[in-house]
Amino acid sequence: MSTFKIGVPGFSFNTEVTNALFKLSGASIALSGTTATVTLASHLLSAGDYVTFSGTTGVTTLNAAVWGPVTITNSGVYTFPCTLSGSPGGTIVQEKLYFPAAGAWFAVTGANGAIEYNPDNKWGQAYPTSGAGGDTWRVLIAASAAGTFYTDGFAVRFRENGTTATSYFSQVE
Repeated sequence: MSTFKIGVPGFSFNTEVTNALFKLSGASIALSGTTATVTLASHLLSAGDYVTFSGTTGVTTLNAAVWGPVTITNSGVYTFPCTLSGSPGGTIVQEKLYFPAAGAWFAVTGANGAIEYNPDNKWGQAYPTSGAGGDTWRVLIAASAAGTFYTDGFAVRFRENGTTATSYFSQVE
C-alpha cells in the first residue's frame, strides 16, 4: 500500500507566482557569436532565470524555445547563451518561465496561468542552453484549475498566458 500526500491550500503553499512578473512586451534582441543580448526596460528577471519569446520576426526560431540561464547586466539588459545569427525584429514578447524543482507538486493556477509538460521528453537532466525552437508543450493543468503533477525539474513548466493573476505551488512528498 502506498500513501499519496497532497498539499493543503492556504498557509501550506510554499511558492507563489504572480503573473504580472512574467509577460512583457517591447523587447529587442541582438545576436552576436554565442550570446544574445536582450534590452527591455525593467525586464524583472533574476540571474539564472529561463525565458521564452513570441512575436519575433527575422529569427523566428527564438519563438517558443526555452532560453537561458540569463545573466543580468542591469534592470534593462540581460544576456543568455545563443548561437543563432540574424537580426530579430517584430513586437517581441518576453515570458519568464518557472520550472518547479524535481518532486511531486500540488498547484492551483490563476486565471491566466497553466502548467505545461513536454511530451517529447527532450530535456533530459539539464535545461537547454541554446533553444532550437519547435519545442512541443501541452497543457497539464489548465488556467483556474488545481491538480497534482510530478516533475524531474526540467520537463514541466509554469507559463502564464494572459494578464495578472496569482498561482500557488506546494511541493508534496
